[in-house]
Parts: sequence; C-alpha cells; structure tokens
Amino acid sequence: MFNLIRRKLIFLYTFTSGLILVAVLIFVMVISERQLYKNKKESFLNDFNSVSKNVQLDTVISNLWMAELETNNQLIIHIEENGEEFLYKGAWRAPTERKVLVEKVKELAQRDTIDTAMRLVSVKEKQSKTYELKGNYNDRYVGAVFVVQTEKGFRSVILLKYVSESLARRVTSSLLIILLGSTGILGLYFVSRWVVGKSLKPVEESRRSQTEFIAAASHELKSPLAVICANAAVLRVEPERAEHYIKGIEKECKRLSNLVEDLLLLASADSNTWLYKKDNIDTDTLLIETYDLFYPFCKEHGKELCLQVEEELLPNIEGDRERLKQVLAILIDNAVSHSGSGAHIVIRGYRKKNNVWFEVEDHGVGVTSENKKKVFERFYREDKSRNDKKHFGLGLSIAKELVELQGGNIFLNDTTGGGATFCISFPVSNTCQ
Repeated sequence: MFNLIRRKLIFLYTFTSGLILVAVLIFVMVISERQLYKNKKESFLNDFNSVSKNVQLDTVISNLWMAELETNNQLIIHIEENGEEFLYKGAWRAPTERKVLVEKVKELAQRDTIDTAMRLVSVKEKQSKTYELKGNYNDRYVGAVFVVQTEKGFRSVILLKYVSESLARRVTSSLLIILLGSTGILGLYFVSRWVVGKSLKPVEESRRSQTEFIAAASHELKSPLAVICANAAVLRVEPERAEHYIKGIEKECKRLSNLVEDLLLLASADSNTWLYKKDNIDTDTLLIETYDLFYPFCKEHGKELCLQVEEELLPNIEGDRERLKQVLAILIDNAVSHSGSGAHIVIRGYRKKNNVWFEVEDHGVGVTSENKKKVFERFYREDKSRNDKKHFGLGLSIAKELVELQGGNIFLNDTTGGGATFCISFPVSNTCQ
C-alpha cells in the first residue's frame, strides 16, 4: 500500500513541479525574446539616426559604406534622389524581397502624409515614426522613412531592420529549454523521491507501531479469554469444584478489566480527550504519601524502599495529584519487578533550577542502550515470550503519557553500579517561583 502511495506522490510532485519549471523556462524565454526585440529596435533607431545624418550631409553616398552597414546590422537601405532609386541592389538577401518590403513601408508612410516621391514644401525634413511590419514568410521587420531637402531637390531614405530570430537561434533556444527542462524534471524526480520517502517514514513507523500494537493487544486479550473459556468448560464437567474455577475466571476478568482501562487511558491521551485536575501539589507530601503507601508492598516482595528528600521544603508543582501518584506507582512496581531479593529501591525528590525532579532508582538488571527508547513503547517487554501474567507492557507508556500531558518530561538513566533510574521533571508552580 505504501509503495503505491509513494509512487503516486512522487509522480504528482514531479509532474506539478515539472509543469511549473517548464512554465518558468517558457516565461524566461518569452521575456528574453522581448528584451532582444527591444534591443534590436533601439539599435535600429541608432542606425536610422546615423543613416539620416549621412544622407542629409553627404552629397555622395558610398555603396561600400551601405553594404558594410547592411551586413553588420541586418539592415535594408533604400535611398532615392528626387524620386529616382539609387543603383544599389543590397548586400544580403532577406526572406522577403527588398522591393516588397520597401513598398510596404512607403504605404505606411503615405498614411502619415509622407511621400518619398514628392518634394517637401513647408519643411526642410520629415521623419516618420517607427513601423512594425511582416514579410511574406511571417518574418518581422521594423522600418522608418526620412525625407530631406537638398540643393538639387530632395532625397529620401527608407531603412528596415530584420528583427526575427534566426532559425539557428530558435533551434538553440528550443534545445536549451528541452535540456534544462529534462534535467530539471529529472532532478525534481530524485528530490521528490527523497521528500516523499522522508514524509512517509513517520507514517510507516506509525502504521508499523499500530500493527504491532494490535498484535500485542490481541495476544494479551487472547490469554485471559482462553483461561476464562477453559475454566467455564471445566466448570460444567466438575461442578463440585465450582468455587475454584470461578476464582480463576474472576482473576482473569480483573486482568481484562485492568487491560481495558489502560487501553482506554492511552486512547484518550492519543485523542487529546483526557482531562486531568490541575492542583497545586505539595511535593514533599506527595513523596511521603507514596512512600508510606508502597513501603509494605516492597517489604512483601523482599525489597527495601527508601525515601530521599532535601532538608529544605521542595516547591509546589501544578498537576493532577492522583495521576502523579499513579506514575510513581508504575515506576515503583517496575523497580520491584526487575530487582533481586533484598534490593534497595530509592524514591528521590530535589529541585534543580526551576524544575522539581523525581527519581525512582533500582539496582536490578538495568536496560541496554538500544532498549532505552523502547521501554516507553506500548506492550514492550524484554521478555519476548510474554510469560509474565502480571504485566502487559503498558505501564511505562502510560507513565510517559501522564507525565507529558501535564507538561513534564520522563527519561531513563543508568544507575551507578547497575540498574535503572527513571527521572521525571516538572516546572515549579508559578506561585512558588
């Protein structure tokens, strides 16, 4: 399923990003063409001014000068003296014949009352605006007309500039866009693969955790249900021992009830629907009450419970008193389960900067470095066979949820000399800072 989603997302990201890239490249190409056209038009105006000045001042126009100017700037120069065309055929061939282009410019100039075949009367010179025109093959030109009086009559010049892109330039631009687009899309494909892989990793981890959670929960539910069914079946065969089998059923029902309560608590924490009381908690009293409550429990299991607090009173913290007791109970129960006979378990409380710290320290087998993060996972047990019927592997995950939901932090350290120390920190209550 994730492979299909991954492929679809990669295609979607690559396709959309590729479209944007191609659009940007085309936009840049269009802007570049417009800028090139603008530059050619400005160059034409400079050439037109230069030619007009020479036509106005020089009595003799050199064919060599016109040929060089035309070739270097892709110009078409047409000069007439008193309506008679100069004997100059041009230095290069435009896609459309020169005569056709010259006639088109003349027609445009006549619309603006400029006639190259008529002598000026009221003015010494006359210059047209810049015209934009197309040839017979969709080739583009800009042109203008200049007419000036001379000693022998009048002289006119028609100047055109070829402004269409050459075929070679068009092919080069197209190939460049294809190359840049293909390279960019290929790069976007690999970037999309990396981004999608990075984005889906938490989802895959969540799905894996969910699958493991369901499998573990099913296993934990299966065992007590199997015992209940077995006891109920035997109860029919041996009714005289009903009390014995009913006790077994009640015991497993209690285990099921505890498991369901734990699952409901975790579910409410996940959905952010868990509500807790926000009390101003006396930290020293909380530690003493917890110690008094669990001292007999530890004694019964052959463990020695010790309480270590500072001489000065600890500041208050804000939180749910009963839930914090539950957290400490989980940690003490965990320490009892993983410590040997006669081991010491320490409950410790102290202040460090603006935080109050709780520690539950045992001298048991400890936790390996690779398993330190896993101990807070749901249904995690170091005993993979799950033979321990007293614990479901939910206690530490519940403790973590309860601590973090109240604004605290919980983590695991090694105990000096062997064992595990669970550390919890809560910010000092605002009323006590």
